[in-house]
Amino acid sequence: MSTVTVTPTVEPSTGAIGDPPRVRLDVVDADAPAVESVTVTRLDPDGRIVPVRTFDGNPLDLTGGPGLIYDYEAPFGAPVRYSSQESPATVSAEVTVDEQRVWLIHPGVPALSMPVNVAEFGKRSRPVARGVHRPMSRRYPVVQTDGRRKAAEAVLELNTFTLSERAAFETLTDDAATLLLNVPAGFGWGVGAEYVDLGDLDEERLIIWAGQPRRLQTLPYLVVDRPVGGSQAERTLADLAEFASLADLALAYESLLDLAAGP
Repeated sequence: MSTVTVTPTVEPSTGAIGDPPRVRLDVVDADAPAVESVTVTRLDPDGRIVPVRTFDGNPLDLTGGPGLIYDYEAPFGAPVRYSSQESPATVSAEVTVDEQRVWLIHPGVPALSMPVNVAEFGKRSRPVARGVHRPMSRRYPVVQTDGRRKAAEAVLELNTFTLSERAAFETLTDDAATLLLNVPAGFGWGVGAEYVDLGDLDEERLIIWAGQPRRLQTLPYLVVDRPVGGSQAERTLADLAEFASLADLALAYESLLDLAAGP
């Protein structure tokens, strides 16, 4: 019987924009009959089993031999294990991404991800859909709900200290994609790794002087489910070597965002 083994290796970040920490996952299929594709999964500390994102969102192709993917979405500071839907009983050793910064991760284009300087977590609420009815001659209202309080809504404030950091933040949020707000578990903030959908972004100068680059970025967000889809985790020189010239490259991609997203 075929057995799929997943071996994780944590690859720390340099701390630079576009270089988030990640877990390298080497996937090997042993014995027979061989499997042609595999869905690698991550076991999070809260017990959830989450599929690891591939470049196209489909199972990892193993027809050419051992496979390799990267997990950019593991919660910081929390032990995780890896397995597969094909061999769920074969579980990897425990690994922890030991990152001491808060990051906003772009699941679809990790190269756009950046560490952020949190100024403040604002109001956090958990709304409920309900109807309140006040019948005639009755003191108390009749309240009906759908039986489930909704995920949190919150406001996050960030500092960008340089114009290049501000530009990176604008690029990260330009496509309005769902992002992963990853807060190290050891911070004790009561907020861990959660996917967020950002609303209207506000920017404010902290010093009223045109030449002062520091800005306060206000991010209202909704906590949402993990987005589907793939991840352009790597753009290599080999990818770009397909183009004969920089002019051809410029014709193929309108912006750096499009280039990073590929293919």
